Amino acid sequence: MRQHNRWVPFCALLLLLASRVSAREVSITILHTCDLHGNVLPTESYEGKTNVGGIARCATMIRQIRGQEKNVLLVDAGDTMQGTPVSFLSDGQVMVKCLNQLHYDSWTWGNHEFDWGLTKLAGCAERAEVPIVVANIQEASRGGNPTSQRITSRLKPYLVREIDGVKVGIIGLDTPDIPSWSRPRLTAGLEFTDSVETLRRIVPEARAAGAQILVLVCHQGYREAGDDHANQINAIARNFPELDVIIGAHTHRNFPEFKVSNVLYTQADYYGIYLGRVDLVFDTEKGRLTKRQSNTLLMDEHIPLDGEILKLTSAEIDRAEKMSSTRLGEATDDLWIRALPHKETPIHNLIFEAIADALGERGTKVDAIVHGINERRNGLKKGAITVGDVWKVVPYENTVGVVQLTPAELREVLDEDAETYNNPAFRGIWGLKWTFDTDARPGQRTTSLVHADGSSLDETQRLAVAFNSYDLAGGGQRWKRLRELVDRPEAKLVEYDFQTREAVINYIRKRGTITPTLRDWWTAKRGSQSEHAPKTE
Repeated sequence: MRQHNRWVPFCALLLLLASRVSAREVSITILHTCDLHGNVLPTESYEGKTNVGGIARCATMIRQIRGQEKNVLLVDAGDTMQGTPVSFLSDGQVMVKCLNQLHYDSWTWGNHEFDWGLTKLAGCAERAEVPIVVANIQEASRGGNPTSQRITSRLKPYLVREIDGVKVGIIGLDTPDIPSWSRPRLTAGLEFTDSVETLRRIVPEARAAGAQILVLVCHQGYREAGDDHANQINAIARNFPELDVIIGAHTHRNFPEFKVSNVLYTQADYYGIYLGRVDLVFDTEKGRLTKRQSNTLLMDEHIPLDGEILKLTSAEIDRAEKMSSTRLGEATDDLWIRALPHKETPIHNLIFEAIADALGERGTKVDAIVHGINERRNGLKKGAITVGDVWKVVPYENTVGVVQLTPAELREVLDEDAETYNNPAFRGIWGLKWTFDTDARPGQRTTSLVHADGSSLDETQRLAVAFNSYDLAGGGQRWKRLRELVDRPEAKLVEYDFQTREAVINYIRKRGTITPTLRDWWTAKRGSQSEHAPKTE
């Protein structure tokens, strides 16, 4: 018996040595893209830097890093398809082909995935060989429909990938406030749930499935001013400190490396201008990460385009280039945007007149149109105008709706608009003359609203007013009163299928020549001072 006991310490020593031999540090690299917005080829940044980004350029770096590192995961954080002619003409399929070809490990959707409706999105989902990981989109509690069911059947709340013996859990979240950007007909049959409530259910499930590392890929962005309806990063990090990494998106910002409540946060800007990289080291003996760091890599002219992606997408690119180069007409002078973004510009009036014309062709006459412009874009230059030029001015596929509002109700809506005069959310008006005081108290900002000829409105008569679909959905909760009004039966909302961009293209083609015009549709007052748009010469 004593002789047998002599072996116990020796066996224990052997077990200890064996465990130390098997204990390892496993390095894992996670590459990530976000907000590609249909950019296969290099594009231009908001600051005017050209020949940057595009998934064809990111692909080169992805392949290079995969050749250098043993354990590499690749994820996308959404807004992948909408934004370019090449993706629009293929109903998003060209971007799905790129994700498939590069063997992404997960694809988390963004809000713009829903811009073209569920039928086209379902087609992309069914052709995706990439797992679609979104935990906070589910079938509506009142019951879905065949198209929404096609979509939800493809969604996974999380997945677990075993990498060199270590299990990595990837959880996906979309931004929860899609119903305030997309009209119900675009998302019928789906529900979008709160981020924190969703994670309270999903994080334990991912742990139970064996995840040793937790990575959240979400179409939401960090905001220094705090969370809002669409971006809940602070609350997520605060409530779930067990998350090792949050990969963000949506806000089109570059966060190479940042900590939110001690959770590593990173975000790779937009359009593929940066490729995100996260490097982790997991100690199998300690059962935890010993290293977390991240960076974003600039995808500029020093990175060549990937030949396989170019070959894969050549037919779609040729088709889009042919369409984009189609000449529509010409401008007698520059139509600017950026010089005076909150005052009336010729681009405002071009869009207004195009919408009015498109509605007129459909037998609808409106008293007013409320619409804004994209300040991040340039206007139209003097000379020839192509389809591609209009795409740069009107990048989104918003449709148009007409509602019946009393003058008092329209003033309520315009009061909300006046509150945003100093930020990009501001909308202009056409058809009626509007004067407002930006320093006035809420509910008292509109000082005058009259017909174009200066005559008073009949307070007993409803006005036919056109808005785009984004604003009719609430404009990201900026237009709460408008959303309340348009959902009432007396508003008699009529939604049209034509897009704003389509209206502008047809308008220019029909006229052949356009001239920049200003009409002084609105006047902003600050106390006793007024701000007018300058007259065109």
